[in-house]
Amino acid sequence: MNTKRLADYIKRNGLISTGYAIRQRLMDNAADRAYDKEMKSRGVDEAKLEKQRKTRFEHEPLISVIVPAYRPVEKYFREMLRSVKAQTYGNYELIIGTGGGISENTNAAISEAKGEYLAFIDQDDFLEPDALYRIVAEINIGADLIYTDEDKYDTAKNRYLRPFRKPDFDMELLLSNNYVCHFLTVKKDLVNEVGGFRSEYDGAQDHDLIIRCAEKLERERIGHVDRILYHWRIHEGSTAGDPGNKDYAHEAGRRAIEDHIKKTVPEFEVKETEHRGFYRVEYNKNEEIVGKMHLGEGIAPKSADAEERLNAYLAANPDVGAIGGRVIDRKGRILSGGYKRDSGGVIEALYQGNNYRMPGEFNQATLRQEVDIISSRCVMLRNELEGCIHSDSSRMSRRIRDRGYRIIMDPQIVFIRK
Repeated sequence: MNTKRLADYIKRNGLISTGYAIRQRLMDNAADRAYDKEMKSRGVDEAKLEKQRKTRFEHEPLISVIVPAYRPVEKYFREMLRSVKAQTYGNYELIIGTGGGISENTNAAISEAKGEYLAFIDQDDFLEPDALYRIVAEINIGADLIYTDEDKYDTAKNRYLRPFRKPDFDMELLLSNNYVCHFLTVKKDLVNEVGGFRSEYDGAQDHDLIIRCAEKLERERIGHVDRILYHWRIHEGSTAGDPGNKDYAHEAGRRAIEDHIKKTVPEFEVKETEHRGFYRVEYNKNEEIVGKMHLGEGIAPKSADAEERLNAYLAANPDVGAIGGRVIDRKGRILSGGYKRDSGGVIEALYQGNNYRMPGEFNQATLRQEVDIISSRCVMLRNELEGCIHSDSSRMSRRIRDRGYRIIMDPQIVFIRK
């Protein structure tokens, strides 16, 4: 966090929140050093890449790799081109859009694209050689929109950092931040159907497009490749180096989220959180009581309006069957914050034992998101799902999902176990 951003953060959020943000940054820096060492010690498995080149998929679509370009730095632009040329999947074309704003450039390139799918890469970033190969594997199991994990590469310091290992698709999380971002590939017909990129959302044009595309798709049609295949380059003047310097982009992101929600909910407000480029939707109080709160012995809400806010959320989101808040002890340590399955199917307790003021990697500990399991000792159940309640949180959560409902954790709603 540079001096200017630190001063801005203190001004907006105060010293206490800044202290926790600095602690998180120090933890991230330590993780970055280990990650850089891992990346630089990794060899190239030529035999594996050659096997990929010889692989034949049942469906091998032409992929149009779209690059919006504006006064690129030549050496970085050439590195991007080399990374595309090195792909082990060969049925692609490269189209570079120039001459206008980012959305205008991208739409111009899309209009020339002959591919069934569009893959988007920025002019100074670069790909792993198996990026398109992994994307096509997802296409062959039915995906129309696919994204991968990513990291950053600091050119000045020659280091890899900030590995972002993303969750599978979560619309709730997408309405808090564009966590999908890179490497994005979308079926061209779908992009055309939603109207392409909108220039009035420049700065958050990809977030806006992803939201509008996701609205049209069943969840099963959105694929996530849990491998870091995209490297977002940091250099002087790049957004990756200082994403906090674009106020217009943050406002565009807020409006993109607002556009989505107002299609189904009449009264709400989208606010930027203490972290720039991250958002929270606040739903207006609903007079109808649509859910019932279940709390274990000795657990009480930290704020008087906790149940009212959870009820407002359920009323505005009829596809959500249960929502919970985080339970902390008297020292502020998280006792319960929902559970997720990792890519190997192992259940992980989210942020358990951490101080609840810590933002977590990529601030995700502060954001509403879907979970696989919610604690039965701190949950609001939709009224029609009261029969799902069970002391076994896993069994209760399975019953809720079997009824076709989502389960949400809201870390901003806090309960204390006395």
